Amino acid sequence: MYKLANHEKYNKIFNFRYALKKENIPLMKKFYVLLLLAMSTVLFGLDYKPIIPAKGYQHDKWHTEPNDIIKVFRAYIVSFDGVDDSDGDGDMEENDKLGEPEWVAYEIKRVTKPLNKGPKRPSRWLTDKKLAIEGVAPKDDTYRGSGYDRGHMCMKYIAWRLGENADWNTHTTLNACPQLHKFNAGIWLDLENLTQDWADKYGKVWVICGPVFMKNRPRRYIGDAGEKKIPIPDAFFKIVINQQGNSLHVLSFIFPHKEIARGEDKKYDYSPYLTTVDMIESLTGLDFFTDLPKKIQDKLEAKKSESLENIGI
Repeated sequence: MYKLANHEKYNKIFNFRYALKKENIPLMKKFYVLLLLAMSTVLFGLDYKPIIPAKGYQHDKWHTEPNDIIKVFRAYIVSFDGVDDSDGDGDMEENDKLGEPEWVAYEIKRVTKPLNKGPKRPSRWLTDKKLAIEGVAPKDDTYRGSGYDRGHMCMKYIAWRLGENADWNTHTTLNACPQLHKFNAGIWLDLENLTQDWADKYGKVWVICGPVFMKNRPRRYIGDAGEKKIPIPDAFFKIVINQQGNSLHVLSFIFPHKEIARGEDKKYDYSPYLTTVDMIESLTGLDFFTDLPKKIQDKLEAKKSESLENIGI
């Protein structure tokens, strides 16, 4: 369905500095190559760590559409918005690219022992250098000083279940949207933690999430002059799937992009944000579960869960 990232290519890149030491290359050529590598780091940030697909994982198991710029990482799959149409969802009609993911999908599997804190994140967030040069993806500079978090779509600690490299590679603008800190560190984080609890309880769960722009018209942007400007989402969606035998239990959420307060019991009330997959599709233009027979797909997408308990019923 998707072309997996060529991890051999990435391994060659990360072994390049070592190769320079071993190969019989003139000293001046080595100097220029290392200078170019250093300049690239200054301009675009650090590199991805080797991307080795996770065996036994189907991150987008039921197939989400459309597929724009598909990038497959170890812990997740992202469809990043590119120059795909002229529907006004970008900064200009002729420059139709949001600079954000349309959707990110990932599978979380049970861990049998507690994870430690995990590795440090890179000092600057990563980007896809080719897409950044083309003006499709932002660099870390767009987020710096904006007042917004680089909101993970696939959480670093979830990726940490698949190792240090998977964790590191979540810190990319391909996996981020501008989020208010109190939203990012509030209900969004709380649901990320709940999805991990569900994975540990039921064996595995799947998550699909991304930004929502009301009427498909971004209104506010971050990014200074000379930087790739990207819009601030009006809301965010998240779909959580638990497959038990032939049955799919689905929770669908749309959260307004604002601080959401906890209740008197210090817990979040998720009931106002539960919705249908159909509603998410109508707001985003995305199509979920496209590999399912149409009749089953329609029934599943029209159903609204009334409680978080429905993830296991």
